[in-house]
Amino acid sequence: MDMKVQSAKCKVQSSPRKTAGFAHPLCTLHSALCTPPRGFTIMEGIAVIGIMTIVLVMVNQIFAVTYDIFVKQSARTDTETGAVLAARTISELTRGASAVETSKVINGTTYTTSADVLVLKMPTIDSSNNVVASTYDYVAIYRDGTVPTKIFSDIDAATGSKRADGQRLVTAYNVTAKFRYNAATVTDTKRVQVYLVNLQTKRNTTITTKAWTAIFLRNY
Repeated sequence: MDMKVQSAKCKVQSSPRKTAGFAHPLCTLHSALCTPPRGFTIMEGIAVIGIMTIVLVMVNQIFAVTYDIFVKQSARTDTETGAVLAARTISELTRGASAVETSKVINGTTYTTSADVLVLKMPTIDSSNNVVASTYDYVAIYRDGTVPTKIFSDIDAATGSKRADGQRLVTAYNVTAKFRYNAATVTDTKRVQVYLVNLQTKRNTTITTKAWTAIFLRNY
């Protein structure tokens, strides 16, 4: 009996056979271990490279669109903020003025009031915010001659004034700054109208912001 079992085991090990159309497990395992791995074909490699190229193009397009939006939005913010702050600055200076001057020498430069230049006479205010009697500061608002897109203010402060002498940038990216007066004689002006247009061109897109305000001279 033992000899028959041993003989059957030897037959299985030495000559594996198929049963009902299936390979013997020992044959399948032996084939998997002994068959060398198959590499990529040329067509498979070309297909992989094509897919990677499409993905990279899509990612690059996403970054390009995002950057384009960022640049335009930043320019829009600069343009709008510049116009609004410029209108506010000019309004505050004009509102505190006592008169519009025909012409005035401020820090060595002669400024003459016109549609492009505004010259203001302002009561001097000390560090305690008290008005100094019979003393005045003078302010000119004008377009820079070197960089015409910039609007500056030039202040000539009297002794004891809390205002500081010198030029200050009012706005950049400006293409239009117009002043209108409600009197034929500028020294009789009680109301000043200001019209500003700021503009930038970024990535073939023109961004424009307009600001308009009318200010009464409080100390006229």
